[in-house]
Formats: sequence, C-alpha cells, structure tokens
Amino acid sequence: MPVEKESARTQQRKAQVLKAAADCFRENGFHRSSMSKISARAGMSSGHIYHYFARKEDIVAGLVAQEEGELAAVVNAVKDRLAVTDVVSAIVEETSKTAERYLAAGNAGLTMEILAEAARNEEIAKQVARSDEDVRRSFYELFGSDSPEMASRCEIVAALLDGLQARVLRNPKVKDQFDVNILKNVLRGILTPC
Repeated sequence: MPVEKESARTQQRKAQVLKAAADCFRENGFHRSSMSKISARAGMSSGHIYHYFARKEDIVAGLVAQEEGELAAVVNAVKDRLAVTDVVSAIVEETSKTAERYLAAGNAGLTMEILAEAARNEEIAKQVARSDEDVRRSFYELFGSDSPEMASRCEIVAALLDGLQARVLRNPKVKDQFDVNILKNVLRGILTPC
C-alpha cells in the first residue's frame, strides 16, 4: 500500500513538536520531559501531539531522523561538488559548515541526551544505530567502497566529529580556540589513501 505524503501543515506541526521536544530534552533530560511539558512548549494540547507522535520514543526517532537529514544534506552538497573536484576535496570543502553544526552547544546537548537515553533504552539504541548505519552507507557510496580500510577511515572521522560535540560541553570556549583549517588538514589526512 503506498505511503501517503504528509501535508505541509502536518510537516510544520511535527517540526514544531520536534523543536519543543529538543528544547525540553536539552533543559530537563528525556525522563523529566513529559508529554505535557513538550505540548506546553509546542503551544498545543497533549492530545494534538499524540496525533503526530504516539510516545516520546517516537519523538526521539523524529529527532534522530532530523539529524540524519542534516547529514544527508552534507552528503548531497559533497555530491554536487564532485563534478569539479575529487571526493576528499569535496568533503574538506564542506568542513566549515559541518564543523559549525558539531560546535553548536544546542546540538551537542541534544545529541548527548539522546545517546544517554540510547544507553538505557534498547529501542532508541536501535534507532540511533540504524541512522548511523544509513549515514555510513552514504559515505561509503561517495567513496565507492566499504572496504575495512574505508570503514576505519569513516569511523575515525565520525569519532573526531562526535568528539567535537563532547568538547563543546566540556570547554565552552572551544569555538574561540577552534581552527577549522587544522580540521580540514586532519580530515584530508584521514581520508586520503596512503
């Protein structure tokens, strides 16, 4: 049976709920963010939220999908550059925008909250792992390889970028101390075959 496309209004209301939930999760954590708190933050009734999301876990799935969509946009930007440059250079050219995303304190806090919940909640852990696999697969496609060497290179880049988010929370001045050109050189070194 074909999946019905959501109306613009439905998409807008879901985005409104996701933003409210993200704000609540950042401020209060997953367990202290009740559906009633999320609905108040979204400016709609709890019943209305349940029309879009049956449970908080479904909201988390929406947030994970939203992050995956942001990373898919990076992959698409890299693909657009491939007409004029190689894949490593295209990724390096996107690094400034990518770094901004990982250095945003709000993104870091939300990611850490979702990962903390994934450590306790098997369903959320599966959602996070599935999204991570999809993102890795898209990078393997960019490189035309999923060899063990390429998998290792991608894992090292992911660890580096995930680590930036942890640094934002540990060191609030990291953005002032961060040199994106050094990151570009490091990424080029990691992704360029020896």
